[in-house]
Amino acid sequence: MLGVWLSDPESERNIRLLDTGLRDLLVMVASDQPWLTDRAAAEHRIRILARSGAAGLAIMRTTPQDVPETVLVNARKHGVPLLVGSEELCGSEVAQVVSRERLREYEDRAQQLEEMLDQIRRPGRQGHHRLQTLLDRLAKAVEGSVRLVDPHKAVLTSETSAGGPLVGPPAAMVARIVGGEVGAASINHGKHSVRLYSIGYHPPHMVLIVVRDQDFDESTEKIIARSTVLLSLLIRAEAMDSDQYRLQQTMSSMRAAVLHLALNGLTQLAQEIGQSLYPGLFSADQVRVHLITCGEWELNATTSKLENALRQQALVVRSPFRSDQLFVVTPEWPPSSSPSASPSPSPSPGEDRGTSVVQRLHDLVADVPGLRMGASHPKPLANLEEAHQEAHRALTMAGNSQGKLVTAARQEPGLSFFLDPGAGQAWAEAFLRPLDALAPTVRESILRTIDLSLRFSRLDVAKATGSHRNTVAARIAKVSELLALDLTCLPDRAVLSLALELRALPPHGPHTARTANTTRTAHTARTAHTAHTANAVSGERSLGDLLADDGAQEWARIYLGRLDGDRRELRRTLAAWVACGGNVEQTAQKVGVHLKTVRNHLRAAESLLNCRLLGTPGHTHDLVLAMHALEVAQVLHDHLVRSPSRRLRAA
Repeated sequence: MLGVWLSDPESERNIRLLDTGLRDLLVMVASDQPWLTDRAAAEHRIRILARSGAAGLAIMRTTPQDVPETVLVNARKHGVPLLVGSEELCGSEVAQVVSRERLREYEDRAQQLEEMLDQIRRPGRQGHHRLQTLLDRLAKAVEGSVRLVDPHKAVLTSETSAGGPLVGPPAAMVARIVGGEVGAASINHGKHSVRLYSIGYHPPHMVLIVVRDQDFDESTEKIIARSTVLLSLLIRAEAMDSDQYRLQQTMSSMRAAVLHLALNGLTQLAQEIGQSLYPGLFSADQVRVHLITCGEWELNATTSKLENALRQQALVVRSPFRSDQLFVVTPEWPPSSSPSASPSPSPSPGEDRGTSVVQRLHDLVADVPGLRMGASHPKPLANLEEAHQEAHRALTMAGNSQGKLVTAARQEPGLSFFLDPGAGQAWAEAFLRPLDALAPTVRESILRTIDLSLRFSRLDVAKATGSHRNTVAARIAKVSELLALDLTCLPDRAVLSLALELRALPPHGPHTARTANTTRTAHTARTAHTAHTANAVSGERSLGDLLADDGAQEWARIYLGRLDGDRRELRRTLAAWVACGGNVEQTAQKVGVHLKTVRNHLRAAESLLNCRLLGTPGHTHDLVLAMHALEVAQVLHDHLVRSPSRRLRAA
């Protein structure tokens, strides 16, 4: 539609018409109008056009070069489209020009909004970063400065475009908007225009402050209005994400606490706390431990997948021992029973109702690349630490094999099984007696730390015990001092590991509890060992005496006999490797072979012995003791094989 400029816009009647009747109309004037060259009059009339919502101003019979500067400046300032024509214009041609320009304006505005939405939709961006990006876009769109303040009047983030001013509004006005008394405000600060908007759905509100060195036109107002909606939604989403994150952290801490209690023997307390989190798990007769290894970067994603797949029917926790492992505890029910305390959730459509929790876990691990899992046999919750050791051995086997899922094989009887129970425990008690100088509570915590340090790195032990690594180092140093040991040395660690293992056995020895689970070979060795038990030597014995007994000799032959499955000289390489303290480079020099050959021999031994020799503490202790017992390598120094009292006197 086309309109004409009224001859006397200052009259009362025409002012009413200008306020109500010029919206979307193009006002045409002749180039000889006097007000076009009058600075004050031009600004006044163009402001009226902007306020009225006119489509634009067309100046007839002129060229762009002849348009007065004051008209150009004010048209740009108030956002009024300006057209010129060197001759009389056809109405349809003008309408096409106006429509084309408006379409371009709307496309630009839509692109700006789409860019803002795209910035806040991008995954992986933190809320504060997305707020900053959105404000940067807004400042660029309005050609001014943008500031966002929180209810405490602290500037959260701000951005100033080129030439945009930073003007602080009155504190009282900001306080009224924060409290919800008003939703918006406008002030003039010298030559700057300042607008304030409340952000958020409930008080106290955040306040968006926009400052321009020119008036706010309709286009700018629309951009700001849409931006305030986006800001409110983004801040609300950030608050919800923060609440959800805190909830997840709380739940993760509770799960870790339950696991810590169960691993440290506080089974009843772990059941009482865990029953509210996992109703069916802690009422099961037995549980399985599954250790899943994956990259540290994928740990959160893998945890979420497991929790969604297992639906609170299993305890999923980051392993307290390794930062690249997940600790999963699943219930084990007899085939004829089901958890009565809390029925399992209804299976989703298409899911087999008979699918067990363990089977769902196996399916997920099998489908996700890069995961490996070791599982224990069913154990009572009170034996969770034993189940963890089984799962750890199974995970080691998974690393040595092509399979992703390995269940722990029945453990072959260790050296402690073959030793005379009375003599072995008496030696262990005498060996560890210097620790009696510690207070009982301190002694137990230190022994727990030392036991873990013999199987895991100091950093992993610090994570598992909730202690600082300096505390772990201080405890190890204290035990080293009291027992006169060098716990950085492989032989000393192996001897201390045997002493702690013997100390933990029941008073009547290991035979009664383990007879049913031994192999035929172990049964033969136990028969010979029984005759030796009847003639147990009274008094203090040395470790050298224990390793020279028939039982220890038989165990060492069985253990090292597994290496005979490989035709290479694995014993020679392993003996040199143990003598060199586990240093591969020194072993290669000592044996006179290539470094790669030593590594290949060690990997072959890992597969035959079902243990991890490279990079994992604690798996070499049996190898050290077996080699010394059969005199393959005399790696135990004289002070280690003496009787405990003589050893301490010599130290």
